[in-house]
Amino acid sequence: MSTSAKDDLGLVVDSVADLPTDLLKELGNIKTVPFHVYFQKENISYDEGVTISYRQFYEKLEHPELGMPKTQGPNAGEYVAAYEEMLQRYDRILSLHASTKMSVAYNSATLARQSLPDADITLWDSGTVSMVLGLYALQASRMAKAGQTPAQILECLEKYKKETVQLFVADTLKYLRQSGRVNQVAYLIGQALHIKPIFTFKDGIGEPAGRELSLERAFLRIAKTMAEKFGQRPLLATVVHSMAPQQAELLKNRINNNTNVKELILAEMGPTLGAHGGAGVVGAAAFPLD
Repeated sequence: MSTSAKDDLGLVVDSVADLPTDLLKELGNIKTVPFHVYFQKENISYDEGVTISYRQFYEKLEHPELGMPKTQGPNAGEYVAAYEEMLQRYDRILSLHASTKMSVAYNSATLARQSLPDADITLWDSGTVSMVLGLYALQASRMAKAGQTPAQILECLEKYKKETVQLFVADTLKYLRQSGRVNQVAYLIGQALHIKPIFTFKDGIGEPAGRELSLERAFLRIAKTMAEKFGQRPLLATVVHSMAPQQAELLKNRINNNTNVKELILAEMGPTLGAHGGAGVVGAAAFPLD
C-alpha cells in the first residue's frame, strides 16, 4: 500500500499566541500547545483553549471566592506529544515560543527536542507573547506553505521582531496589582487619578511605556506612535483585547486611520495573559511588510 508524502514544514506554537480559532483552521499547518491555568481555591488545572474557553475564564475571574488565577507553561512531555503528532504529517518542524524571560515554554521545548534526536526541529524565542507571537506565526505559516526553509523564515521573523511596535493599555490596575506587576502605592494613585498605564515589551519582558488619563487618549497615542515609526509603510497589525470588544474596535479604527495597514487581525486575549492583566486590557502590535 502506498502512503502519501509528507508536507515539508509544520509549525508548533504556544497557546499564548492567542491565534483565533478560525485563523488556525484556515492556515491548517499550526499545532498549538496549551498553557495551563488554575484558580488557587479550585483544585482543577485547565488547558487554555481546550478545557476552558476565553469566556469561561473571565466569568470565573469575577468570582473572588475561587482565589487568584495562576498559570503554568507546558512541560517537555506535552511538546514531545505535539512534535510526534506533527512529524506524522511533516518532515520538519518550526517551533515558535513565548519570551524565555516570561515563560518556561522554550526550555520545555528544548528538552523535548533533545528527546527526539532524529527529528528536524528548529526552536525560536519570539521575545514576546499574545498576538504579537501570533503575527509571527501567521507569517511563518504562510512562508512555510510557500516552500521557504526554517532558516529563511527565521531570518524574516528576526527582521519583523526588530521593527515591531507593541503597546498595551489596561483599563484597571486591579489585576496587575494582584499579580505583583504594580505595587500598592502606584495602584492607589492610579485608581484615584483614573490613570491608564501603557506597557510594551523590551528585551523579552514587559515594561511601562507611559500613561494617559483616558482610554481614548491611550488609543490615540498608540496609533500615533505607529504612525511616527512606520509612516506609510505597509503594515501587518493586530488588536487584541480581554472582554473589551468595543474598545478594541475603537483602537482598530485609530490605527487604520493613522497608518497604512494592509491586514489587521482582531483577537481575544486568552486565560494565561488574562490571569495577569484581567478584563479590560486592549493592545496592538504591528510591523512593516516591506
